Amino acid sequence: MAKSGMVPDPGEVSAGNTTSALIHTGLLSVGLSNLFWKGTELNPDDPDKMLLVALGLFCLALPFQGLYILLARMVREYSDSVLVPQPIMSLASRCEIVSYSCGITGFCLMLMRTSYVLGGTLLISAVLVILLARSAMMRVDAANQSAY
Repeated sequence: MAKSGMVPDPGEVSAGNTTSALIHTGLLSVGLSNLFWKGTELNPDDPDKMLLVALGLFCLALPFQGLYILLARMVREYSDSVLVPQPIMSLASRCEIVSYSCGITGFCLMLMRTSYVLGGTLLISAVLVILLARSAMMRVDAANQSAY
């Protein structure tokens, strides 16, 4: 278990961050491909508003996904020799939440263009997951602060 200002066992961190970084790399690739592929569908005179918002969410997610991938790599490479400060770990968590939130919401809006039922179902489940993740993060932060 992580202590304040430290990372867990390097084996745990490496496996977890590698998997998470791979997921973010996949999301980054899908987001970019959607931007290029679906972006060509936009009519400059009368753009599809839902598509425009979805692509905007992908644009918002991209820098956070990139920063998360860089931070995960830093933690994976230096966790053996350097203690990773808690603010870096918190920044990585926040980047992960923003990128997942924007990416999943963008996917939901793209899916809603096909079916409102499917897109709405995915959007509702995504919002619930985001709220649960945020709640868990707030509890961990509160526990870490009370430990001081």
